[in-house]
Amino acid sequence: MTESAFRFQAVQPQSALSDELRSVIRDNVLQFYVQGQEQEPEEEGINALYVRLSHEDKLEGESNSIANQKKILERYCRDRGITAYRYYDEDDGYSGTNFNRPGFQRMLADIKAGKIKRVIVKDMSRLGRDYLQVGMYTDIVFPEFGVHFIAVNDGVDSTRGENEFTAIRNVFNEMYARDTSKKIRATWQSKGKSGEHLTTIPPYGYMKDPENKKKWIVDDEAAAVVQKIFRLCVDGLGPTQICRWLREHEILCPSAYWLSKDRKCPVKPPANPFKWTNETISYMLERVEYLGHTVNFRTTKQSYKSKKTIWNDPADWVIFENTQPPIIEESVFLIVQNIRKSRRRPAKMGDMGIFSGLLYCADCGGKMYLCRATNFKPDQAYYICSTYRKDRSLCTTHTIRNVILYELVLKNLREAIQYVCEHEAEFMREAADISMQDRDAEFSRKREVYSKAEQRIAELDLIISRLYEDNVTGKLTDERFIKLSRDYEREQSNLKSMAEVLRKELKHQEQQKTNAKAFVSAVRKYTDLQELDATVLREFIERIEVSHAERWAKTREITIVYNFIGAFDFNRAIEEAQNTTQKTQRTA
Repeated sequence: MTESAFRFQAVQPQSALSDELRSVIRDNVLQFYVQGQEQEPEEEGINALYVRLSHEDKLEGESNSIANQKKILERYCRDRGITAYRYYDEDDGYSGTNFNRPGFQRMLADIKAGKIKRVIVKDMSRLGRDYLQVGMYTDIVFPEFGVHFIAVNDGVDSTRGENEFTAIRNVFNEMYARDTSKKIRATWQSKGKSGEHLTTIPPYGYMKDPENKKKWIVDDEAAAVVQKIFRLCVDGLGPTQICRWLREHEILCPSAYWLSKDRKCPVKPPANPFKWTNETISYMLERVEYLGHTVNFRTTKQSYKSKKTIWNDPADWVIFENTQPPIIEESVFLIVQNIRKSRRRPAKMGDMGIFSGLLYCADCGGKMYLCRATNFKPDQAYYICSTYRKDRSLCTTHTIRNVILYELVLKNLREAIQYVCEHEAEFMREAADISMQDRDAEFSRKREVYSKAEQRIAELDLIISRLYEDNVTGKLTDERFIKLSRDYEREQSNLKSMAEVLRKELKHQEQQKTNAKAFVSAVRKYTDLQELDATVLREFIERIEVSHAERWAKTREITIVYNFIGAFDFNRAIEEAQNTTQKTQRTA
């Protein structure tokens, strides 16, 4: 083959295309374009079809159902030749204000991993009902990862540019969620105020009545464990020790127990089914429901967007009495609450005195701690004021030996038990009168202090206002104004804190009732008291106050404050009873 056979020949340009050539070119280009559109290969990546349905959305009927959403999305994909798609459909029953939904989070993880190229939803409300969060995902997160977003029924397509009505639509979706939240809250308020249980799962120890799901009945097996926990607390064991006891005896924790009975469980059971936690025990020991009462509005939420639980002030709880059979006696429950207020702590040698947590200094109000050493004899252990141990200038020793305290308290309890057994009617009447008098006197004192605090707070508001005027007019320098206003505001803040504490105490005292019957019930269990232990002490005694004794004095004053009846003077009551008996005998 010669070189001349492949000679290049230049083509001279024509001045104009013929009509026939133009027609051929137009037809070929149009055919190529149409074929390209119809046979355009899909990009690599997943087309995510996201569906969601909350409990509130179900009220709107079948149009929002998961099945209907899937039909709409499948038809959209079929019409556009989209075949590679994956459903993210785990969010049935999740609110649109909650973005910690399992399906949504799984889709978000795939987006960040670069697996998803397109997200398709039925409408914007399926993605969420918080316009700020929705806007963050559609305007920031999705574009950042190159994700094409489509809301079929709302006509939103991110490849066509911004839709002017999308932001407004998101706001309306959130308004719908806010309105729904108000309606739900109103319904719960109505149910709660009518005495219905607001919790869907009864506390450990109860179960739903098979014949009436709104009522609770006692679960005998779990209730026995609850009673044992309260008894262990009365015996002096703390939450950690109770947890250890339950583990050693292989008692199933609440979540594992519910699972074993095929009941709904609010939390996932631990790997060790016998693992109890301090928080569980502490919460159980404070549950008023075990007295047979219903407690509503214990917690609340700051807003429909926030899932954080906020504990209400106990004064704001709504309690309906005797709505289910009690598991714990009221006297035992009150004793446990007193124990929880005065928690015991082991001594440095590891043991714990039976009076630990009950003994207080009569002057400063501080707790008294047990002191002993390895070289001490049993009768040398003593209690001392904790304030004095920290700073000797703040209080005095108030020391008292353990053996002497033991003898005094044992003698006093024996006399109290004997008096109540022999003069129950007189005791009931006198205990009610004395408790009422003491409470009224204390109430009056606190009311006076509270009134003075409120008056001083109002005075400080006026003083601070005048200081500001003097500073503005130049009568008071800025430095002086800052110092004075800081001092007054500090005083006002302290007064407000004190006034709030007094307000709560006054409100509590107004609701408090004398319960001499509970004391009599405890007496009947110990008619032949021979020795003391932590259980006996906490059944009878709330606190013991020890006064200071001068060196020359041979005696000191010990005040015993009993559970339910306060500081009842049994010595005086016994003397009066004896005098009455003697007068009766002389008259006869």
